Amino acid sequence: MRLAILGPLTACLLACFAPVSAARDFRTWYPEYGSVFRDILESTCSTEYSTWTEGNRATADYANGTATTGESVVQCLLSSTSEFMKTNMASAAVLLGIMPFALSVLGSSSEESALLYVISRRPLLTTLLLAGAPVVVALRPFEFKDPVGILKSREDRFYSLRMGPPWFILLLEYLIALASVANIVHVTYELGVGVITMILPDSSYLPGLWAGTGIIVHIIGALCLRSRLHRLTPQRESILRSEFTLSSHKNITIETVPETKLFLVLSWITSVSTTFHVIFGTLAFSSMQFISVKDAFGVIGRYTASVTLCRVVVMYELSGLRSSVESISEFTPEEGGEKVNGQGKISRIFTFQY
Repeated sequence: MRLAILGPLTACLLACFAPVSAARDFRTWYPEYGSVFRDILESTCSTEYSTWTEGNRATADYANGTATTGESVVQCLLSSTSEFMKTNMASAAVLLGIMPFALSVLGSSSEESALLYVISRRPLLTTLLLAGAPVVVALRPFEFKDPVGILKSREDRFYSLRMGPPWFILLLEYLIALASVANIVHVTYELGVGVITMILPDSSYLPGLWAGTGIIVHIIGALCLRSRLHRLTPQRESILRSEFTLSSHKNITIETVPETKLFLVLSWITSVSTTFHVIFGTLAFSSMQFISVKDAFGVIGRYTASVTLCRVVVMYELSGLRSSVESISEFTPEEGGEKVNGQGKISRIFTFQY
């Protein structure tokens, strides 16, 4: 697979989250408490807010426990907020903090997305699905699964449904992926400008950074899988044709090779990255203030909807690959295998066909 195409795709999708880093204005809030915070800014905190709008971001008031004018505005807002609202916002922060881990249970693993990248060769759809479901599943180090074993892990698995002509299914897949991306970008933008992340109160890019880095983790997983595969046939298939062909309509032969040092390194990076991505998401979302429990449920619901829809498409594509597996064979050194440390190099050939 021409993994070089992943760079431009990732850059384009990361650019989707660029608006999240727009300058904070302290005027955009979630609806339930928004009018309260605006009134506080206009009355009690007008001096701090005026200093902020003048552009002097580095003014510190260490006696007040703040290091920037943005922190001074946040301090003033919290000092003028009722205890009931603070308790409600603390509960919302707990809900948002557990959201990255909860979504990782619903989302697709890097191993599953790697199969669509490397074997199915549908990089555009896969990247859209990852942007529409920017979560990762935490993996244990050095326990990357058998590259294709996930397709045949148990008998009597669900196989791809025949829901209509291929063009209709393709259109439906891309519509779901694009709608999920639009939803994620919008809700992430609203979080960036509508709440205050206490670890970086002057910035608004942390939700977008969390969403964007999730795609990168999956791409590292695809590179990890690619280090264990040799594509045998077809050798000159157009990437465009492959992209717009359902996984259940493929005709591909893949040869797996033993683990290499590169595979071990990439596998370790992937597993560690998944863990840190979940931790980073938990830290970023649990430190969010100025959002109520009611509004937090709306945010969680929108993230969950996109992750669930993208998961359905991923599982449909994987079921298509399962239905295309015709045979699994092995060959020994007598059949052409190489010698590795005095022992035979065992490879398995997986055939995917119409």
